[in-house]
Amino acid sequence: MPQHNLSIASKAFGKHADPGLIIACQSHQDALRFLSAELNRENGIALLQGPKGAGKTTIVNEQLSWSSRDAAVAMLDGTHLTPRKLSAGMLAQFDVQAASQQDEHLLQALNGFLTEQTRNGRPPILILDNADRATLSALRLLNWLADLDVRGKFALRIILTGKEMLSTLLNQDAMRSLYRRNPTAFSLNPMTSQETMIYLRTRLIAAGGERSEKVFPIDVCEKLRSLSHGWPGPLNDLAYEAMQRMTDLQKARRVPLLTVSRDGVTVAEYQLTERQYVIGRAELADIVIEDGYASKMHAMLQVYANAVVLVDLNSTNGTTVNSIVTQKTILRNNDIISLGHFRLKIENVPAISPDMEERIKASDTLTMQHLGDMRRTRAKRNIKALKNK
Repeated sequence: MPQHNLSIASKAFGKHADPGLIIACQSHQDALRFLSAELNRENGIALLQGPKGAGKTTIVNEQLSWSSRDAAVAMLDGTHLTPRKLSAGMLAQFDVQAASQQDEHLLQALNGFLTEQTRNGRPPILILDNADRATLSALRLLNWLADLDVRGKFALRIILTGKEMLSTLLNQDAMRSLYRRNPTAFSLNPMTSQETMIYLRTRLIAAGGERSEKVFPIDVCEKLRSLSHGWPGPLNDLAYEAMQRMTDLQKARRVPLLTVSRDGVTVAEYQLTERQYVIGRAELADIVIEDGYASKMHAMLQVYANAVVLVDLNSTNGTTVNSIVTQKTILRNNDIISLGHFRLKIENVPAISPDMEERIKASDTLTMQHLGDMRRTRAKRNIKALKNK
C-alpha cells in the first residue's frame, strides 16, 4: 500500500488534516440539537462537557456557523483567558469599536452592543471553549455579563465547554448569576464500533487515500477504538501512529521484482505491488509474453505479504521453473520461469513460513475462481472501452 504514506496520514489524522471535514456520530448530532434548543430557551445557556479529544471544539464550531446566520457570535478559547482578553475578544468578533482600550471603555462598548442587539430581538451569543481553564477573574466577568438583561430578557446567550465536571464550576460563589440561569449540561458519548470504522475510513478517503478497508479492516478499527475509548482526538493520534508504522514496515520490506528478458536482453521489469498478476500472450494479461509457446492465460503470480506463488493455469505447454515443470510452486529468490524464448527472474522474495505454506495449499480451489472473476471483469472493461470509441 505505497500510496498510504506519511503525507496521506498527516492529511487524514495529523496536523495537515482538513478542519472543515466533519464526520458526525450520533452523540455529535445530539449535541448540536441540544445546543440549538438551549439557545432558543428563555435562559439561553448551555454546557457541553466531555474529556479532552471528545470533539467539543468541532461541535461548537459547527454551531457557530449556524448561529452566526441569525445573531452576532463570538467564540473564544478559555485557556488562560483574562478579563481584558474576554472583553476585547468579544468586541473584535462582534466588529465593535471601543472609545479606547481601557477596561471601562471596553465594558461600556460591550454593554452597549449587547443591549442594542437584545432590544432588536437578536441577543448575541458567546461560545467559551475550555471554560474550565479560564482565570477566576475572567469567570467573574462572564458572571457579570450573564446577569445583564434588557426588559427582562438576558442580553447574552452563552455556550460553555469543558471537561466532565464543568457543571460543578458554576457552584462557586463567583458564578451565582450563571447558576441562577439554570444551565443544562450535555455529556458527550464516545463513538460506537460502527461509527469508529466510518470515521477512520472516511477521513482516509477524504485525504486522498485508497483501499481504506484494507488499511483499516474491522479488527484494526475495533483495536483503535478500544485504545482511544472511542474519542476522536486520541483516535486521530493512534490512527496516525498506526499508518506511520505501516509506512516504516513497507520501507523495510523490499518489493518483489520480476525481470523479463528475451535472449539475454531485459525487456521489462515489474514491481509486484498488487495481489495477483496473470502472465500470458493475451493483451488482457498483466504481464504480456509475446511468444507462441505461451498460452493466452498461461500462469498466475499470487503475491502475499510473505510469499510469491506461481500457479500454472492449465497452459498448453506447461510452466517451467528452474528447468522443472510445475503446476504450482512457492518462488524463491532468483528463481527463473521459462516461457519459450522468454525468461522471468524473480527477486526480493521473502522467505516462506510454514503457516503461509499451509494457507497456500488451502487456496488451490480458489485459483480458477479468481481467474474467472478477472476474465469477466476485464471483458466488461474492454466492451465498455469499445463502446466509447
